[in-house]
Amino acid sequence: MSGADSLLGSILSHYRIVEKIGGGGMGVVYKAQDTRLDRYVALKFLPEELSRNPQALERFRREAKAASALNHPNICTIHDIGEQDGQAFLVMEFLEGMTLKQLMSGRALDLPTLLSLGTEIADALDVAHGAGIVHRDIKPANIFVTRRGLAKVLDFGLAKVASPNGAAHLPGDHETATEFLENLEVTNRGATIGTVGYMSPEQVRGETLDARSDLFSFGVVLYEMATGTAPFRGTSSGTILASILHRANTPAIRLNPDVPLSLDQFIGKALEKDRSLRYQSAAELRGDLQRLRRDLEADRTEPGYEGGQPARSGAGSENTLAERRFQLTERVCRKLNRATLDPRIIGDHLQYLDNQVNSDVLVFFLHGLGLDHREFEPILKRLRYRGLSPTLYGCEPERRGRISLSLADHVAIVREWLRDTVERLQPATVVMVGSTLGADMGFQLLLSPQDEPGPRVDGFLSLECNLSLETCFVSRLLASIDPERTDSWIGNLNPCGYTAASLDEWLTIHEYLVKVLRKFQGDIGVLQRAAADIVRPFNEEPGFQVFARWFAGARGQVRGLRLVFSDASTTRGALARLKLENLDRGILAGEFPESEITVSANTDHFFVLNADQVMQLIGDLLGEVRKLPVRAAVCPPSLH
Repeated sequence: MSGADSLLGSILSHYRIVEKIGGGGMGVVYKAQDTRLDRYVALKFLPEELSRNPQALERFRREAKAASALNHPNICTIHDIGEQDGQAFLVMEFLEGMTLKQLMSGRALDLPTLLSLGTEIADALDVAHGAGIVHRDIKPANIFVTRRGLAKVLDFGLAKVASPNGAAHLPGDHETATEFLENLEVTNRGATIGTVGYMSPEQVRGETLDARSDLFSFGVVLYEMATGTAPFRGTSSGTILASILHRANTPAIRLNPDVPLSLDQFIGKALEKDRSLRYQSAAELRGDLQRLRRDLEADRTEPGYEGGQPARSGAGSENTLAERRFQLTERVCRKLNRATLDPRIIGDHLQYLDNQVNSDVLVFFLHGLGLDHREFEPILKRLRYRGLSPTLYGCEPERRGRISLSLADHVAIVREWLRDTVERLQPATVVMVGSTLGADMGFQLLLSPQDEPGPRVDGFLSLECNLSLETCFVSRLLASIDPERTDSWIGNLNPCGYTAASLDEWLTIHEYLVKVLRKFQGDIGVLQRAAADIVRPFNEEPGFQVFARWFAGARGQVRGLRLVFSDASTTRGALARLKLENLDRGILAGEFPESEITVSANTDHFFVLNADQVMQLIGDLLGEVRKLPVRAAVCPPSLH
């Protein structure tokens, strides 16, 4: 939409446009305030080519009117339709959360989440199909997941109203399949794959559509939710279309052995190429998903409570996770570096995950560079203690317009969040678990400014903290990237495997980089700044001086301390040199603490975060903490 930014702050009818919140080939979306009802809504401006076509615009009005009649908790409500400067727009319910595409981010969803969302999506389709409306573009980007975990199907206003016989025709009713693809954002390679991969065989062939086309597309979505990947893939639209028409997909259970056989069969039935063999209604598919959900819940739960918590019936029993927010008030922001403070931070929020377990033990988790609270979801779901995991500001999966902060500011925000959390929950014992960057931050969190005591932490479990400049190989790489010079990024990244001492290390480095770079999608200022701050002290003090100061400071602050490292060759080499330096110079102020600094045999970086291992380590650390008296609160030594 040309000149779209000029709409910011303007008033259309009684809608005041606040900010742009999305955009793509199917239009631009703005957050707006309804000045009559004092609520936020979303305004979606349709593509210019559609708005310029009088026949298409009139048809759109009729179809939007029919779609607005859909009243269902799992369908994004259409409130109104309007025009501005000849361009049509929809007024829709404003939602907070993320799309299903963002939620998955290339990962399979856990089974309870899949079944919950899947049942809700099927229910929404059943209601729409019952009203004679076929969506025609069901895909993860058109399914929203609210902060409360509720599914909302989007863009029913761009759907087709079925004829009395239940069929919905393609645009213009006479368009070729090629023309139809062009109308589905086939403007570049990425957009082709992103949309075409969810089309039904009859949609590809340009045939008249009915509700069963949506069920095929929904089957593709279910497959992706179960496996983290699409069933029909290729390097071009042609190869993807050929797969949809002629090739059988790999069963979901082969890609993810945790998928129940019955769910694999449901997905296979939804993906039948012959629509007469497919599910014939969304209600039928919804019923299968509901029965599977009921049966799994019956198998996994049993009555009774143990220690104030629901008694567990085995490894399948899971805690219910809730997303929460901590407001960055002026009081919190005064703790940040005023010289670099971006005023947009004031009043914003730090997001964190809460497993809601009733326990007098609080365990909180700090994630690695560029990652987020999802790193600890498997642990939080099974942890028998109260578990929280904040996502560092700017690292949220769905964040747009990321603001980069210094590492010191990240630590200050987490410190204030923890202080508030401990005051509110009043736990008897507090344990901190940090992974890579989170472990480095954990040490800095304990070494509070001298003018104020830090929040109480009784035990600290550090997983893969940095020992020296040598172990900062990925951070050094990211720190060297200029966020403004995108043309140089490939050159910066090319050496990323040179420091790897083994194939496993090479794979670990590349797996991590692919994960975070895909998440940030080019907006890597947050990564670069944090990485530079990680590397800086090790550059300024070569060797193990920084680590030795961290270790000594943490020892004086917590009752239980455990540092665990993977069996990677780089880490083993660094630990061997640390032992020799301690032997020669006593850098750790005593004999090497074998009980506190350990290596997890035959593990790589990712296995160190294995849920079973981490929970065992937490249990061991708690046993150690409970044997020792509570320390008096003191102001710890400064980092410098």
